[in-house]
Parts: sequence; structure tokens; C-alpha cells
Amino acid sequence: MSLTVATYNLEFGTRERLEALCAVLQHVDADVVTLTEADHQDVVQALAERMQMHFVWAQGSGERHIATLSRFPIETWQIYNRAPLTQAVLETRLLTPVGRITVYGVHFLPFLLLPFEVRRWQAVGRLLQIIRASSPGAHVIAGDLNAIAPGDRVLQHRNPPRMRRVMALQLFVIFRLAVPRLLRAGYVDCFRHLHPREDGFTWMPGNRTTRYDYIMACPQLAPALRACRVVDDAPLVDVASDHFPLLAEFDMDCRLAAGSDRVE
Repeated sequence: MSLTVATYNLEFGTRERLEALCAVLQHVDADVVTLTEADHQDVVQALAERMQMHFVWAQGSGERHIATLSRFPIETWQIYNRAPLTQAVLETRLLTPVGRITVYGVHFLPFLLLPFEVRRWQAVGRLLQIIRASSPGAHVIAGDLNAIAPGDRVLQHRNPPRMRRVMALQLFVIFRLAVPRLLRAGYVDCFRHLHPREDGFTWMPGNRTTRYDYIMACPQLAPALRACRVVDDAPLVDVASDHFPLLAEFDMDCRLAAGSDRVE
């Protein structure tokens, strides 16, 4: 069987865009979806009901909240939303036909200024500690990291004026600390692994400039990766949110990599 995992930033998840968000998610048709900026619980519940999925919704550290949708039963879940894990990490353990899969929905602080990147680097460190302690087995980290991977470009000249003014404070230099910490721990950046030369921008429709959204596979699950793409062809995707969904597919009939899933 295949397992499809998606992540989608709902841009505050407002009720006024419920129909558009539903159309996008129905097109994505993933088994599991992590939702960031899922700020209204009733919107998440409505999406889950329309798609006949299980869901969990949890509060982040501030005004931005987080959720997971799943076709599979949710065994347990845990929210982590205390510093340095801001805005939130949502751990969801799922009972699938091939065994337990754990999904870590992630939403880190925005802005590419150095102090914020340092906080994201610290958040990754805390997330890795949690994963080591919980020994989740096969798992993915999926969400809006608000961070830039090594080698990725950002079209800063096309960003909104306010963002350009902010980045001018550090001479438009982009620091890359958070994503490399995950890569050094053995995680595979699903999109970049399969598309080494594509930008894969997930922000924003009509003026793509940046890849903020990631699906990271643990070493045990990475050999099963078969596809990963930015979903930019869904109906109403240009108006539903200021992000595109990201979708990855894993071949669960493929034998998982032998050995330990320990995170270094």
C-alpha cells in the first residue's frame, strides 16, 4: 500500500475560505495532513467531517494553532508549545494497516532575521530531544518550518515591501541553521531529495518566492519515499491560502530500512 502525507498552511484558516480549503484538500487526497495556521477549531472539524477523516486540533504558543487530519485512527497525540517550541509541534500517533506511524506537525516562528533563525535552531534541538525520548519508530516531520534549506534560493526582490525592509536590516543575508540541524540528524528532505534542481516554492500563489514548507522522513521511512510535489494544480488553490500544499508518497510495501531509527 502507499501512504500519502501532506502539509498545508491555511493562512489563519478563516471560515470565509472553508469551501476553497476543502476543495484543495479534496484534490490533494492525502491519507494524513498536517495543518498549520489552523486557527479555528470549527473550520478544522468541518474539513474533517466533509472528508470523513479523524482529526486533532491543538493550541499553539500564541495566536497560531495546529491540527492533523488522518484517514487512520489516531491512537494518541501530544502538543508541545512551550519555548523553544514556538509556535507548536503536534505529535500524532496513527494506527495504519502497516503499523504505527507517527507524524510531527510543525510550525516554527516566522521571519528570516538571525534572532528568529536561532530560535528555530533551538526549536529543532528540542524537537529532536522529544523524538529521542519517545522512540516513535517510523515517523515524518511535516509543516511550515519558516526556514530556508541549504542551497535554496529566495526571490527577495519579489517579496512584499515590508519583508524587504526587514531583511535590509541584515543586508539581505539569509542564515540557515534550523534545516541543516534536521539533515545532520539523518532526516531526508523529501522534496529536495527527489527534485535537486527545482525551487519547490510553497509561498505564495501568484508570486512564488520561497520554500517554507517541508516533509522530512526519518531514516527508517526514507527508503520508501516514491514521490513529493508542490500541489499547485488544485481547484481554488490560488485563493484558498497564501501557501501551496506539499504532498509526499511512501511505498509501504517497500521493506523499511533495517536497523535502528535512533535520531543522532
